[in-house]
Amino acid sequence: MTRVGNEWSEHGSDFASTIGAGGVVGTKFVWPDPGPKYKAVLLTAEKEAHWKKWIGIYNEKMLSKGIFRNLYVDGYDLPEGYAIEKDGKMYYAFFAPTAAEWRGEVELRGLKPGSYHVIDYANGKDLGTVEATADNAPRLRTDFKDHLLLEMSR
Repeated sequence: MTRVGNEWSEHGSDFASTIGAGGVVGTKFVWPDPGPKYKAVLLTAEKEAHWKKWIGIYNEKMLSKGIFRNLYVDGYDLPEGYAIEKDGKMYYAFFAPTAAEWRGEVELRGLKPGSYHVIDYANGKDLGTVEATADNAPRLRTDFKDHLLLEMSR
């Protein structure tokens, strides 16, 4: 959102930062087209497709009803990370600094010892398995642009 005088202009499309951190998503739109004054919030076919994907992910995962695990420290951990526990699974969200691409390892903190299946749930990608031990959190070598949203299950 950008401040325009005393008002705010909503123009973002980043749902990952809300969903991954356990927030509740929202949108602002008008339809049908009421004219040029509301062009910035007109519901277009592109917005509808994008929103359908992300609102679908939100509704499926409902991470806002999970338990936020305070396992990462903003400003100290790179990339920025969040963890939410829900329904016997652990969900992680990692965000690249600025709009850069992240390449390296992410540490998957808070897992009980055992083997976990890793899914990038925003992109529907199977990332294999990791092994957590009592002494070490598993690390996942990865690269991503903007965000990486992971679901860990046994």
